[in-house]
Amino acid sequence: MNPIAIFISFIVTIFGIAYPILFQVASRLDEKYSSIVINELFNKEKVQRFFKFTLFLSIVFTGIYILKLPPLFDFGVFHTLIENSSKIFLGISTFLLIIAFFLFVEKILTYNSPSRFLKYLINRNEKVKDNKSSYIEAITDLLLNSIRLQNRTMAITISDYLYSVYKKERIPNESQTIEYPVSLYDLIYKATEELAIMNSPKLSFLEYRTVGGLWLFGETGENIISEKTYSWIWRNLLLAIKYDRDDMVMYYWENAHNNFSMNLNKIEPKHSEEDYQIIVNSKEIEMRDFERKRFLEFHFALGGLLLYKKKYNIINRIFRYTTSIPPKYELLPDTMGEVFQKYIEFRDPHEQNHIWIANKYQFPDIEGLNADYIIKNWITKYVSLLFLRQYSIHPHLIIQKPLKLPSIPNTQSEKKIWLNNIDYFKKQVNEIMTQTELLSACRLDFITNDWLKREKKPSPVDLIDKYKKQIEEGFQKTEIEQPLSKQKVENFEKTSKRIVNEGFKIFEKININEEIPSDYNKWFVNGIRTVVDKSAFSDDQEADYSSFESFFAESISDKLQKGVSETFYYAKSFEYLLKPEEIFKSIDRLQINKDYVIISFRQNFDWLKRFAEEGTLTNNSYKGIEIISFDNCDYKLVGNSFFILKKSDLPNIIPNPVKKETIKKLSLKSYDSDTQLFGSVINLNESKKLLEELQPFHMEKDLRKYVLVTLAINTEIRWKDNINSIMIKTYSKYREQGLPNKLNDIKKIR
Repeated sequence: MNPIAIFISFIVTIFGIAYPILFQVASRLDEKYSSIVINELFNKEKVQRFFKFTLFLSIVFTGIYILKLPPLFDFGVFHTLIENSSKIFLGISTFLLIIAFFLFVEKILTYNSPSRFLKYLINRNEKVKDNKSSYIEAITDLLLNSIRLQNRTMAITISDYLYSVYKKERIPNESQTIEYPVSLYDLIYKATEELAIMNSPKLSFLEYRTVGGLWLFGETGENIISEKTYSWIWRNLLLAIKYDRDDMVMYYWENAHNNFSMNLNKIEPKHSEEDYQIIVNSKEIEMRDFERKRFLEFHFALGGLLLYKKKYNIINRIFRYTTSIPPKYELLPDTMGEVFQKYIEFRDPHEQNHIWIANKYQFPDIEGLNADYIIKNWITKYVSLLFLRQYSIHPHLIIQKPLKLPSIPNTQSEKKIWLNNIDYFKKQVNEIMTQTELLSACRLDFITNDWLKREKKPSPVDLIDKYKKQIEEGFQKTEIEQPLSKQKVENFEKTSKRIVNEGFKIFEKININEEIPSDYNKWFVNGIRTVVDKSAFSDDQEADYSSFESFFAESISDKLQKGVSETFYYAKSFEYLLKPEEIFKSIDRLQINKDYVIISFRQNFDWLKRFAEEGTLTNNSYKGIEIISFDNCDYKLVGNSFFILKKSDLPNIIPNPVKKETIKKLSLKSYDSDTQLFGSVINLNESKKLLEELQPFHMEKDLRKYVLVTLAINTEIRWKDNINSIMIKTYSKYREQGLPNKLNDIKKIR
């Protein structure tokens, strides 16, 4: 038979019969696996493209052979070769087509045999550097398909391989935060949903590994769980709860219990050989404590979710899950101290611990502005249930006392937080005690008045009230007995000296610093004496007293500045009320020279410049006459005013010493000799005499909790008698000031 006819027969057979059949089989991959990824993977196979190319090439050369086109030129010795080239190329292309055909058939058989296809995917995935490839996605779809078909053998094979995949991600990151590729998180999520829907005990081993968390936690090792992992675990648990798969939640709880006890166990301190007080692994201990706290936080939130979804049966099961004798409940509190601590942590009164908690722990059908509050409320309800659970714990050791109240908080601020929130805790406990269905499901309905009386145990409400009373007594005791902070008293002294000194420096330009021996008027500015809460000067503060040490000194500085401004008013000889446009004309009419000075109180120069001749007014002078400006003043008396007087008639500001009897009585200490500033901070609980003297004036206060703060000055402001000081006040139609003066009322100053 003619070889060419054989070639063409092969080509026609493959193209007409084998090609449609092969691609029909390939197109059924979608039906077989229900996977777009596998279809795309098949379409990207090189052997498929090679087969199509060789088939196309064979058809082209068959056409050329049939046309029998003669050569256009004489190629000499190569003419015969060129003339038969179509036969040669047809033979080569047919040979390549046959090879491609068998390779393509082999590839189709691989894809259509799940077991062979899985081995193929595993081999290909092992050759890539990470687990983000489409091969992992294809393995995921094979796993989902085996779940749908209840193919246990296939599921076991895939599961065993995936266990090694997750383990491979953990090993290089030992003792580091482990964050898996998204494809691996997505794999577990999709498998969880399929398993939850199927609800078949045949594949329970797979539930334990997926939603149960075995692949994510691992059985050994000390990897740190990332926030991304926590987020995906939460999503998986939401699926299990959505489909009422209590067993799935318990699978997770078992794994979490084991992970906490084995992989997140406490690290024992290692002491330095040179100095036993030094712990060489303190950072590792601190990090492990943080991990444990974060892990427990997640499971308290899970308890809140179960309570919200009324999964009382699961709560009962986790309350009783243990793997040791005597029982140890790793993810549940052992003591009342842990219960109270978790309550206040999730109550989060100052929004410090769990800002945007709804983003971390999404609860179904809870969204919007109040989502954070609602979620925290459900978690604290779960903590309230745990409070009642303490009554069900049977001590196995003498030291175990489930109902023993914890020590009261150490700091006043913590005590205050508890006092402000413990009543709400009691309210939640009362609410839980009225929910008979919940108590019955959790086997806590035995807590009755008769049982409490018989067992000689305090009721939950009485126990909370007792703890509240202890906190109150501790709070009151500390308020009375706490010592003053030496550092805070020193800061008060330094700050007071600086601020009062700065207040005096403001008046350097107007203080003539020459004693006025006789014929003068005088005014005095004195200091401050008041009782304030002791915690402001203690290390253990119940509230934030930042910058408190500057408050009294600023008050004295303010008092001094306003006092000086008032003396300008009382020392004036004439007062005029003028419209803004007449202000500077009136100053011109006074005919003053550089021996005079203009004192400004709270004037807006940028606004006044429009009423003066251009270039004559600046913030510091008017036509060469010096202007001294003050913003802080007694606004009602001197605000929006100018005072014009001779420089020699300015006041003398004298810091007189404080009386000796006052210094002795109030235990005053010299803070600043230049300003004659004296001060003291007296703990009234330690000064019986002052306490008895002041108490009648503060009957509503227990002065043992207070300190007497004194900043004493005796500043004298002297003015010469009968000086010429002209006050010009700016008229405003928006204020009741009387009728403005006429410009003609202004005469030359004498």
